[in-house]
Amino acid sequence: MNKKCMGCGAYLQCENKNEVGYIREDKILDAKLCERCFKIINYGELNRVETDSDEYIEIYKQINKTNDLVLFLVDVFNINDSINIVNKYIDNNIIIVVTKYDILPKSVNDNKIKSRLMEYNFNKNIVDVILVSSKTNYNMDLLFNMINNYKLSNNVYVTGNTNAGKSTLINKMLKNYSDNDVKLTTSILPSTTININKIKLNKDITLIDTPGFIEKDNISNFIPAKILKKVMPKSEIRPITYQLEEGKTLLVDNLLRIEYVNGEKNSFTFYISNDIIVSRINTVTNKRGMDLKMTTVMVDGSQDIVINGLCFIKITKKAHLRIYTLNNVGIYKRKSLI
Repeated sequence: MNKKCMGCGAYLQCENKNEVGYIREDKILDAKLCERCFKIINYGELNRVETDSDEYIEIYKQINKTNDLVLFLVDVFNINDSINIVNKYIDNNIIIVVTKYDILPKSVNDNKIKSRLMEYNFNKNIVDVILVSSKTNYNMDLLFNMINNYKLSNNVYVTGNTNAGKSTLINKMLKNYSDNDVKLTTSILPSTTININKIKLNKDITLIDTPGFIEKDNISNFIPAKILKKVMPKSEIRPITYQLEEGKTLLVDNLLRIEYVNGEKNSFTFYISNDIIVSRINTVTNKRGMDLKMTTVMVDGSQDIVINGLCFIKITKKAHLRIYTLNNVGIYKRKSLI
C-alpha cells in the first residue's frame, strides 16, 4: 500500500512499530496519520526519529533536476554558515524566507537582517529575500504574492534545515489561502517531516514539503525534549546585556559556560529563550560547565557568537573567550546581525 501519512509524509506501514509510518493494521485503511503524528498532535508526545542526512541530499539533488521555484527557509534565530547548503545542491530560482521574525525584538530592522544575509556567498539564483512570521502573519501576503510572481510551474518546493518552520509556514498558508483541510504535523524535534509531502494550496500552487536538512552540530540533536522546550523561543526575546571585564564568567543554564579571558571592558548581549537563565559566576571557585567541551574563540569586535540552536551573543569589542558547550555543538562567528 503506497499510502502516505498526511502529517509527516511517511509511507504508512503496519509491519514494524519502531519504524516511521507505523499504524495498526486494523486502522490502516481509514488512517490519515501515522501513529507517531497522531500522538504528537493529540497528546503532545515527542518521539525522536533517527534519520540520515544523505537521504535529504538526494532529495535536494532531485529538486535540482526540476525548474520549480524553491523556498529556502532560514530560522532567524539561527543564521550561520550552514545556510550555504543552498549553494551546494540547488540551482533553481530561490526565495530566501527568514522565519520566526516574531521572536526578535520589535526594534530590529528588516533591512539590516536582509543585508547581512546577502553577505553570504549565495548563488545568483536568489530572486528575493523576505522575513516572515507564521505566528503573527507578518509578511505572509507579501510572500504569497512573491510565489505567484516568481513561480515557473505549479510546484513550489519548501526546503531548509530542520526546525526552520517549514510545516508551520505551510499550515499558515493553507489557513490563509486555501480550502484544503490538510494540516501538517509540527513539533520542536528535528525530522518531524519524514518524506516529501505534496499539498495543493489552490489550482495554481502545489506546495511540496520536504524533510529538513539535518544540522549535525545543532544543540537540538543532543538534549532531551524537556530541555529543548525551554531552549526554543516561544515569544519575543528580551535581550540581556552584561558588562564584563576580563577574568569574568557567564553560565547559561547547564548548557554553556563563557569565560572572558582577555580584553577591555566589554558588552555581551544575549539573544536567547526567555526561559533560559544566564548567571554571572566566579571563574575560579565555580566549576559548573567545565565538564563541557572547551573551544577558544577570538572575537574581532562588533561580532556575534552563534551557539547553534541555543543562542547568539552580540559582543562589541575585541575579546579572547573560552567557550564550553556540549560536545559537537557548532560555534560560529558572524558580523553582528542586530
